[in-house]
Amino acid sequence: MNKIEQFKIYLGECHLKSKLKSFKRKSRFFNLDNAKTAGILFSNPDEQSFEAIKEFAILLKSKNISVTALGYIPGKKIPDKFLLHSNINFFSNNDLNWYYIPKNVSLNKFMNNKFDLLFDLSTNIHFPLHFVSVLSNASFKIGLETKENSDYDLMFNIEKNKSVNFLIEQIKHYLAMINNKGNE
Repeated sequence: MNKIEQFKIYLGECHLKSKLKSFKRKSRFFNLDNAKTAGILFSNPDEQSFEAIKEFAILLKSKNISVTALGYIPGKKIPDKFLLHSNINFFSNNDLNWYYIPKNVSLNKFMNNKFDLLFDLSTNIHFPLHFVSVLSNASFKIGLETKENSDYDLMFNIEKNKSVNFLIEQIKHYLAMINNKGNE
C-alpha cells in the first residue's frame, strides 16, 4: 500500500473515531433460533466463497430470518457476474469518498438497520467494511478476531484455515452450541 493510500485510510480512521464518540449501540444476544433479521458483510469473493455466502443466506432464510447481504469489491467497477444477484447488494470504491467513507445512501441504510445479527464474513481487512461493521446498529455482531478490531460480540480466530467456508462453519457450530447451552 502506497503512502497516499495509507494517508487516506488514516483520515478515514480519524473520521471513524470521531463518529464513535457519539455512537451508541445496545448489544443483545441473538442466535439462529431467535433472530428475525440478519446482515451479511463480505468482501471480494472468489467463486467458492460466494457460493458459501449464498448458501449461508439461504440457510438463514430457511430459519425465517430476513437477510440483507452487502459485498465490497475493492476497485471502481463491480464485475457483471455479481450484478445478477438481486438479493445481494455490492458496493465499490465509487460509493466511497476520497478517504473511503461510504457516501452511498444504501450503505448508510445498511449501517442504520437494527439487525438482530450482523455477520462479517470478510477474511481480509478492508477499511470500508470495517467502517460499516463498526458503525452498524446490529444487536449482535460476529466476525474475525483481529488485533485492530474488538468491535464484535463473538469473534473467531481462523488463522489455520482462513476461508469463508470455514468461518461460516465455525459460526454455525458455535451458535448452535450456545443455543443448546441456553436451552438446558
